[in-house]
Amino acid sequence: MIATVTMNPAVDYTVSLEAPLIRNSVNRTDHERITAGGKGVNVSLILHQLDIPTKVYGYLSGTTGSMIAEQLRRTQIPTDWIEVPNQMNRINLKVRENGTVTELNGKGVSVTEQETGLLLQKLRVYGENDYIVLAGSIPAGAPATHYADVMTALSETGVRFAVDVAGAPLREALQCRPFVIKPNLPELCALFEEDIETWWDALPYGRKLREMGAQNVLLSLGGDGALLFTSEDRVWHLSAPHGEVKNAVGAGDSMLGGFLAACAMEKPLTEALRMGIAAGSATAFSEWIADRSRMDNLLRTLPQPTELV
Repeated sequence: MIATVTMNPAVDYTVSLEAPLIRNSVNRTDHERITAGGKGVNVSLILHQLDIPTKVYGYLSGTTGSMIAEQLRRTQIPTDWIEVPNQMNRINLKVRENGTVTELNGKGVSVTEQETGLLLQKLRVYGENDYIVLAGSIPAGAPATHYADVMTALSETGVRFAVDVAGAPLREALQCRPFVIKPNLPELCALFEEDIETWWDALPYGRKLREMGAQNVLLSLGGDGALLFTSEDRVWHLSAPHGEVKNAVGAGDSMLGGFLAACAMEKPLTEALRMGIAAGSATAFSEWIADRSRMDNLLRTLPQPTELV
């Protein structure tokens, strides 16, 4: 089982504009989509497409929380939400124009120690053969150690953690030796306060993340594919396939979902990298989270990863 935890689920409101955005003026949309959002939610959507058992956890509040719950009910993915009173889940606005996406993400709900304790209680059912995905921003007002605190509290269960978060929460989580982390290149630059321009320049920093505690590092590189730094001190690279990018939102989450799906099927990590690239690229080439057929079609075209020395 792969449980995904989205501390800050959202209603994603994605719009495409008729013309380039003009500030201080009325702008019109020509296409709109409202979906349940959040990194963990997106990972579960991919796992569900790949027939991997998954369950969604997170905090819901207010009218927007009801919208998120209804969206997930339609997918038939099992959920176990924690209700937070007197707040509202955030709305994330994503504006698509001229092949780019500008995002305005809300702050999200804050949670109490009691609500965090309830989440931990729910997650204690998982053990050595399971994965827990901690993905996306931490709750509003929570300390940078929030993910690390969750991992520490569940350390005796033997569950494997996948972490997808940026900045200080990632730095703290590394101390708990997660099974895999999935930064992207801008997050890598921010973490080390360095200007890392190419995937080749990123190699020493990926290795540094391993030294800091990550067992495996899946570094997403957009159109350049991904680098995988493994627990065996091996480094692999695989380029992304060519295609028309329609939707970059959720592509990194899809990559993590594809990677974990292969791990759950006990495939080699090189095959997990291939499945991750196929899933991430399939979403990038789709209007929203990719379906199984598109992922399978891309997977058949991908070569084996190249080992770097």
